[in-house]
Amino acid sequence: MNRLTLKLAVRTLHTGTVGTKGPTGRDLFNRMNSCIRDNDPSGAWHNYQQLLHMRTTEQPHSLNRSLFAQTPRPRDLPLSARPYIHDAHSRILRVLHINSIHGYSRPHLDQLAQWAAQYVREAAADSHVLAASDVNTLLHVFAVQRNGTAADHVWQYATLTGVVADVTNYNAYINACLRAGNYGRAFEVVREMRERGVQPSTWTQAYLIRLYGETGDLESARREFARACRNSPWTGVAETSSIGTKYWQEKTDDHGVYGLGIGTFNEMLGVLGRNGLMSEMRDLFMRFTGLSIEATDSELQARAQHTGLRPNAHTFHELIHWHATYWDMDTAVNIVRLMSKCGVRPVPKTLKLIVTPQTAERDVETCAQIAILLREEYGVQVSQSVVRIIETAREKAEEMEEQIKSAESQNPTFLQTLSNLTGLSGSAPSPKDS
Repeated sequence: MNRLTLKLAVRTLHTGTVGTKGPTGRDLFNRMNSCIRDNDPSGAWHNYQQLLHMRTTEQPHSLNRSLFAQTPRPRDLPLSARPYIHDAHSRILRVLHINSIHGYSRPHLDQLAQWAAQYVREAAADSHVLAASDVNTLLHVFAVQRNGTAADHVWQYATLTGVVADVTNYNAYINACLRAGNYGRAFEVVREMRERGVQPSTWTQAYLIRLYGETGDLESARREFARACRNSPWTGVAETSSIGTKYWQEKTDDHGVYGLGIGTFNEMLGVLGRNGLMSEMRDLFMRFTGLSIEATDSELQARAQHTGLRPNAHTFHELIHWHATYWDMDTAVNIVRLMSKCGVRPVPKTLKLIVTPQTAERDVETCAQIAILLREEYGVQVSQSVVRIIETAREKAEEMEEQIKSAESQNPTFLQTLSNLTGLSGSAPSPKDS
């Protein structure tokens, strides 16, 4: 055996590899990091999988492990994938962070969820301990996908590996349960959180308000919102509000812990809209922001001295969504105008909240005019999904017209009678107090 052959044999025994052909473990790890920096999720995940595959194919022989139990030499480490596995587990999660993605389709989201599920399996096989931020990233992926079962698995794995859950972890898990429709489990997590002495945050309260709203408990949602109002650092607007004791009562022991943030406020708007309380929804918006739906320029200037909440895009989207749902399209368009005046730019999602299959089937021409208005006045890009909704609704309207003409030609007397009855029956039901 010559010197080169002996050198390769010793290297094989130390690292468990069978040769030096192809990329080394360090090469794959560096490529993965480069793809992460370049915002290339597919490339990063491909190199991550290659690194895992190399790890499984370089299992050292038991005899070699007994003969060479000492630590491999530093110059042999780059050939192996093992020294980089745990760092790879920690860094690959950056490509699964949905907050860094500005837009994604359903297939894209399904791909991310598939990667997240595979990551959990691989991390569990390597006994990799998740950090608190890693738990939040995984829960957020499954929350957006509305996969409650996968979120439960992540929570169980984090608990078994000894992760000390903080309030952000509990909030992420509650949100995942809410998005998946597991309301009973969400209530259990809230109780578990309190039993373990974890102090809730403003986002915990916001999720709890949404939870009450989803389960139809409007009064409990109002009480929780009242608690946020009581403990707000600013009190001028709420105390002088004509809403009265419905949203303002005596202070509680949680003073300084809870507070009325914009997230809590948005959730309460959503609860009111879900229950059809449009008048109360607009009143709440005006009292806590100092803005009316049809605010003038002078009102906007006076808003600068207002001490209340400053609405964000989610605030306006809640208002737009529920007004469009109850077919108050004029108010929805006025909210878009107010949104622009307040410095919040309308986006394609804004148009999608107005033009839905339900609203387009009711009046496709009105929806088309609103799409043109938002595109010309605010530069909102009309997405392909909105175009398909309008085209489908127009085709259905034309088909309905053909059926009416055909029925009229066959039996005009019956059609006239049916038309009279429809006119007497009135229009579609409206919200409770809009």
